[in-house]
Amino acid sequence: MFRRTLGRVDGTRLLAVAVLSTAVLAGCSSNNTSNTSSGKEASVAPSATTASPTASATPKAPVELKWLFRGGMLENAEALAYVNQKFNAVIKPTVVPAADYVNKQQLMLSSGDVPDVMLVLDPNTLKKYADQGLLAEVPVDTIAKYAPKVKAALDKDAPQGWFYSAQGGKNYGLTTLYTGNYTTPVEWRTDLLEKAGITKVPATIDEMTAAFEALKKINVYGMNTNGNSYYAAFQKIFGAYGVMPTQWMLKDGKIVNGAVVPEAKEALTLLADWYKKGYIDPEFITGKDLGTKFIDGKYAFNDNGSVFDLDETNAKSAIAAIKKVSPQGKLAFGTMPKGPAGKMGGWSWGTAGSIYVFGKQLEKQPEKLQKALEIMESAITDEETYVRLAYGVKGKHWDFANGQNLDDGVKQLSPYDDTAKLQAEGIAFGQTFFGGVARLDLNGKYTGKKVTDISEAYGKPAQWDVFGKSDILPSSGKYWGDLTKLKTETYAKIIRGDLPITAFDSFVKQWNDMGGAQLEKEANDLYNSLHK
Repeated sequence: MFRRTLGRVDGTRLLAVAVLSTAVLAGCSSNNTSNTSSGKEASVAPSATTASPTASATPKAPVELKWLFRGGMLENAEALAYVNQKFNAVIKPTVVPAADYVNKQQLMLSSGDVPDVMLVLDPNTLKKYADQGLLAEVPVDTIAKYAPKVKAALDKDAPQGWFYSAQGGKNYGLTTLYTGNYTTPVEWRTDLLEKAGITKVPATIDEMTAAFEALKKINVYGMNTNGNSYYAAFQKIFGAYGVMPTQWMLKDGKIVNGAVVPEAKEALTLLADWYKKGYIDPEFITGKDLGTKFIDGKYAFNDNGSVFDLDETNAKSAIAAIKKVSPQGKLAFGTMPKGPAGKMGGWSWGTAGSIYVFGKQLEKQPEKLQKALEIMESAITDEETYVRLAYGVKGKHWDFANGQNLDDGVKQLSPYDDTAKLQAEGIAFGQTFFGGVARLDLNGKYTGKKVTDISEAYGKPAQWDVFGKSDILPSSGKYWGDLTKLKTETYAKIIRGDLPITAFDSFVKQWNDMGGAQLEKEANDLYNSLHK
């Protein structure tokens, strides 16, 4: 699942916006796992599935696959040649930039140009395409036969993914794994805390309140957030009250949405009080310039950091950017704030990602489906193939970050530290264009122990939706967009004081009337069907 926003970022401040984005570990572009093994040797294990045919074997004609790719890969990319040679395939690529992918995909399918293999970004799109008769059914038994290791990894690490690819009692694809075991870490400008007389990194809501009052006296806001996001806004504060709007959660034996439970009202009451006292940047609602303001010292608490932000050797890290502006600047990770009842947590998208689907025509061309599954199986479960497609060639595209072994993971080498140049060769650094993120233990091996240790210490507890994705219910396509818009706007108005906290009760009624009640019924029906 390619969640990263790729491209060049010029200048210290713009660079900081990128590294402080919500994509790392939560969403959209993390490389963290719950299982990590540290490699010690320079070589990688050879594939157990790529033995050469015997001299007497009759060569088979290569299998041709029309494959729609999302990203910056060139159509003559080196990785394509590698896959073609390794798997006796002829991949006919159509490559679309990430920003244009959804529209291009819809245009292709509406014109009857259905690829053999393509990535669908969300379950509702899969269901729509399946209902239109565009996709091949892929029985789970077929996946078990031709991609058994992928199936085992999904069963173990991301079982909710099987619901992403299901429609009408049939399976229509193969969900990608996603490294969603952790949430993003929180971080504090400790130089600002010290200037305000605070010597301890706050760990509770009460300690945060005291720190914010002290920071106000030196004309620094306590916090900012992406208030324009339906899921990211003040996520760690809501987590301190045991809720994560707009995730579906199990409460008192029933599935409810976190946006409308009483705990959300408690968190809003606190946030409205903080805003009134001047602790929150009034421009939080725009979601703009968060990185720039944090680097400039305009606010002290960042609720959506990156595991790489304290690495002073990384020019793209937040601490490197801060020190260019303020050489005495300091930054520290903190535990997620603990609320009145001892709860804490932050948003995670879970461990299942997007879905690879196959054109309807493959139901009559099983050799193509088998070949596609074979490629995906190797791309994310075989170490040799994964490293070649996710990182490239050692010494050319990457090397050990510490120069010796995998303890600290790997680094991109110039000129391939420009991600656009790396992607052009068909390499996605930590992910592959042919299957997404590797099996979690394998992915963690190349991320490195240091990153995993940071995630273990500061990325838990992560909270994710009961179903992995909140919008997979049958009527989500009809209601979800309006509901998330309603939530975002109403929460912001309550926090800013445009509406009183009592407006939350009216919001709950409006939510239910606009389809929330129907989605809640469908959520309980789905949950109960899985837990009989």
